[in-house]
Amino acid sequence: MAYKVPHSLIAALLLLSVSVAAVGARPHKDGKNAAPAITWPKDLESADNACRAGKYEEAETLYKMALRTCEESTGAQSPAVARCLVNLAALYKQQKKYDQAEELYKRALAIREKGKKSNMTEQTDIAASLDLLAGLYRLQNKDAEAEPLYKRSIAITDKIFGVNSFAAGAAAKNLAALYVDAKKYPEAEALYKRIIARTEKKGGPVCPVLAPSLNSLATIYSAEGKFDEADKLMRRAIAIEETELGPDQPHLAVMLENHAQILRLAKRDDEAEKLEVRVKAIKALKPVKWVEPVK
Repeated sequence: MAYKVPHSLIAALLLLSVSVAAVGARPHKDGKNAAPAITWPKDLESADNACRAGKYEEAETLYKMALRTCEESTGAQSPAVARCLVNLAALYKQQKKYDQAEELYKRALAIREKGKKSNMTEQTDIAASLDLLAGLYRLQNKDAEAEPLYKRSIAITDKIFGVNSFAAGAAAKNLAALYVDAKKYPEAEALYKRIIARTEKKGGPVCPVLAPSLNSLATIYSAEGKFDEADKLMRRAIAIEETELGPDQPHLAVMLENHAQILRLAKRDDEAEKLEVRVKAIKALKPVKWVEPVK
């Protein structure tokens, strides 16, 4: 029943890791001292497009081509190569080829860790790689392997952006979700409380970013049978969402449905029914592809 949060900021920042202008290509000189054409960025873009279109065999071929030409033009240990490795690993992960994806994610992480680590982008790349590898382990129920990677990612993000930043909160949510799935509720509760406190300090008590974390902490309280605490948090989260999105948005309906489920567990069926009627009205008003809340 936890609120499904968009991709963490760390994973999103991965897309900014290397610009074509900054790859530091190493020219291969001929007799006229001219560097060969650098083709890997175009190959990588074509691979990404093929992957989005579901043309996985074509995407794999293009990713491998991009990786090869990138290694030739920038060196095998360049940040650009790490980017190519990560994109190919993502394709393998999508195809559930987890062993192949793990090998590439580890190689990309090793490249990034050997880098100069002298600026925010380089540090962010390391945190992103840790986060991606941890996420891959979670897909395989390897929580013991994922947990320390998430912790390392959080430590780097805290250092880069500050402990009260939105980025730090986003990084911590993945570890909190791991604890929820493992039913380690005290650990998850402590982490979500820290995330909420940080977010309040950064954005204030009605910051829109608060709503998902309030929802998630309410879910934990509900699992522990603390229904009154869960109810209060859900009401606060819904009030924030209503202010931000309006009273009839499909996204809000997910939170209303979560609240209704908590009220059902608390044997407050009349209140739950009123929320369920509202959920149905929102769905009817805004016909969109519906995503059920995570149980």
